Amino acid sequence: MRVMRWSSLAAVAAVAFTISGAAQAVGPWPGLASAVVSPSGNINYTVSRSGESTTVRARALGADRGVIATAKIDGRWGIPAITSTGVAGGLSPDGRLLVLTQPPTYSGLRTESRLLLLTTKTLALRDTLVLKGEFGFDAFSADGRTLYLIQHKSSRDLVVYVVRGYDLAQKRLLPGAIVAKGESENMRGYPVARATRGQGAWVYTLYTRQSGKPFVHALATNDRYAVCIDLPWASSPQQIWTTRLALSRDGRKLLVRSEGKVVARVDTRSFRVT
Repeated sequence: MRVMRWSSLAAVAAVAFTISGAAQAVGPWPGLASAVVSPSGNINYTVSRSGESTTVRARALGADRGVIATAKIDGRWGIPAITSTGVAGGLSPDGRLLVLTQPPTYSGLRTESRLLLLTTKTLALRDTLVLKGEFGFDAFSADGRTLYLIQHKSSRDLVVYVVRGYDLAQKRLLPGAIVAKGESENMRGYPVARATRGQGAWVYTLYTRQSGKPFVHALATNDRYAVCIDLPWASSPQQIWTTRLALSRDGRKLLVRSEGKVVARVDTRSFRVT
């Protein structure tokens, strides 16, 4: 097992993979999802676009079904996906903030990226992030201080990307890409599945890659470091796209499930595969 500690940063993001149900995507971030459900499971957030405007709706689920908030925003925006299989992201762990990103472009990399931060209670605009270059959403920290982003810089190789952190309190991009000591800042990976622990204090993402076995990226969101764990893999490469992550009831084991079977267990304290 290879364990690599990173001094910071978000889960690795990826180029989209063309499979049934995959997110609309380009480059090394997965693109957009159709809707996202609040951490409590009580509210569903959807986005619809018409011309050059976007409508965001919050709908109550369960017995009190119905629209509880609506906002119309200038420009074309969407809910970010966090895996190449279309799993939705964009909500902070406490459910109070929603990130909207611009739709992917198919004509090269943007010179400027914008992300919107909405308060979920009223869908009011809290902040607009303007960043030089091509950026996509990855994760929030559990303490609400850090927004993790994916940046891709090479129009010649859209699979290559770097990970960055954005300080929400200081409203600034943290300097430099955060990478493992002695490693290149350029990273590669295809996100397949995700699980979280401790109200978002840990984010686990399963990745596949063009060469080599799959791995799990474990991100300590509050402390800005991560651990990368190689997994044993005896199944076909195609089977990875239906593999999912789940945590044991006590949170001490991360279970990797493929076709209904547990194919690997990761100790969430030692990061050893058992």
